[in-house]
Amino acid sequence: MRLLALPDMSGRPTFWVNADHVALVQRHDARGPDGVHVVAEVKVDGMPLFKTPVGIFAELVDADTAWTSFLEQLQHGG
Repeated sequence: MRLLALPDMSGRPTFWVNADHVALVQRHDARGPDGVHVVAEVKVDGMPLFKTPVGIFAELVDADTAWTSFLEQLQHGG
């Protein structure tokens, strides 16, 4: 079993996920004055959706790179 720590929206790692039970991951972007805010919604079997911040990025290409890294972390356990 691989447990991954996912931070809540305040940045504290409060949600530990067994990566094998992740059913859905969806990306949400929002543009703000400080850049592109990327948030992941993670659905774990038997649990409600959980939102976790991926980061704030000056450029969309940086957000894409971070998103790919986040997905690889979920897939490979860090």
